[in-house]
Amino acid sequence: ADSVTWNPHKLLAAPQQCSTFLTKHKTILKECHSSNATYLFQKDKFYDTSYDTGDKHIQCGRRADVLKFWFMWKAKGHSGFEKHIDKVFDNAKHFLEHIKQRNGFKIVLEKPECTNVMFWYVPKCLRG
Repeated sequence: ADSVTWNPHKLLAAPQQCSTFLTKHKTILKECHSSNATYLFQKDKFYDTSYDTGDKHIQCGRRADVLKFWFMWKAKGHSGFEKHIDKVFDNAKHFLEHIKQRNGFKIVLEKPECTNVMFWYVPKCLRG
């Protein structure tokens, strides 16, 4: 693949800015997102400015906050994330079974592909 994106926000309850996008194309992010804002990215820095992510990031000066996810990983570990994911899938199954028993709910997919349970609620006045 040319690129990969991953959003731990949805399944792992990480902060939203932890989403990650990686690509093999070294210049494409700068080409797409560069604002060349000289007031933000001065060239007279005491470090290698090629490491500045601002012009390579969709949110300019706001960096991807992956450190928050790293802290989560250090706190929970592999097994903690595994337990969390198992619990989320169990919750989805439980919710699906609960919705099936309720009047007025129509299940869209009998077997959800992930943790999203899709259903319609049909108000009493519209039920045939």
